[in-house]
Amino acid sequence: MNIAQSVIVITAAGSPMGKAISLHFASLGAKLALVDIEADRLQQTQQACLATGGNSYPFLLECQDEVSISNLIDRVHQRFGTIDVLINYWFGSDLPTLFSPSSVDQFCRSMSEGATPFFIFGKQAATYMRVHHCAGVIVNLAANLINTHQPINNGSKAMISGLTQSWAKELAEFNIRVGGVVPLSFAHEDDHPPLGNLLSQPLQYEIVRSAEYIVANDYFNGRMIEAEVG
Repeated sequence: MNIAQSVIVITAAGSPMGKAISLHFASLGAKLALVDIEADRLQQTQQACLATGGNSYPFLLECQDEVSISNLIDRVHQRFGTIDVLINYWFGSDLPTLFSPSSVDQFCRSMSEGATPFFIFGKQAATYMRVHHCAGVIVNLAANLINTHQPINNGSKAMISGLTQSWAKELAEFNIRVGGVVPLSFAHEDDHPPLGNLLSQPLQYEIVRSAEYIVANDYFNGRMIEAEVG
């Protein structure tokens, strides 16, 4: 796929990694629909993209249910035209152990807050691409907090990998590709100064280039790229 002039929807665009990805694809000439649930950080990414000459527009998502996300996809189409790529960002959280207190409630909350919006975005983007007969791409990204016991969220990693492979098989007949990049890791804000929760520059670079590689290479489908944690 030719990234220049492609229309790319980026979820969690106001997050540190979302901002880095947005700036990179803006530099390649893509038209960006920046999506986030937090207005302040969304505007920061929008201003950064505009400062570099990028063609972007912010879409604040106040509710992450299926109707709201479907309406957002329609709004992006109305502004930019045919959507080519979804960068689908999942902030995973550690899955509880079986015998931990309130483990069922913790699991349900994790699925509701992280997996459900991620799945809805995948479904709505795939539905859109199928209806509009476009050879689109979905790139799944996973992110989680680092803790002293589990630097990589293996539960999120496994789920992202499984969904990527499953979606790729299901969508192959519609000429829609699906790839994934894992893991993405953040430090707890308490561990560092205020900007310490930003990913290191080398790791950001690897993740961004991995996402670009998936979008640009038409043969990449149903596979994962593991970004090295520095």
